[in-house]
Amino acid sequence: MSSQKPIDDPADRFSDADPNLVYAALAVVDRRFVVALLADRGESLHLSTIADALAARKHDGSGSAPESAVRSTTTALYHVHVPKLADAGIVDHDREAERVALAVDADAVREAVALPSVE
Repeated sequence: MSSQKPIDDPADRFSDADPNLVYAALAVVDRRFVVALLADRGESLHLSTIADALAARKHDGSGSAPESAVRSTTTALYHVHVPKLADAGIVDHDREAERVALAVDADAVREAVALPSVE
C-alpha cells in the first residue's frame, strides 16, 4: 500500500504552483473574495452568481447592486480576475459553461493568505 497522495490532489496543485503567479493572483481583494466565495460554497459557481455576490459586496453589502455594476463586474471577472486565478492554478474555469470551481484545497489557500469574509 502506498501512502502517496493522488497526483491531482488539490493541496499538491497549490503547493506546486508558481509562487509569483499565486501572489500576483491573490494580490487583489476581488480575487481573494472569489476564492473565499468558492471555498465557502464548496462547489463550482456560475460566473453570474460570483458577479452578483462581488458587485453587491462592493456596492454596499446589501445583497443587491445596480445592473450596471453587475455587468462591469462580470466583464472584469471574465476577462481579468478569473483568468489570473486560473493561470495561477487556483481555480478551474469552464468558459463555455461559464462556471468557476476552486482547483486547490481551500485550507491551503487560507494558510497562504487571509481571505475576506463572504458575508
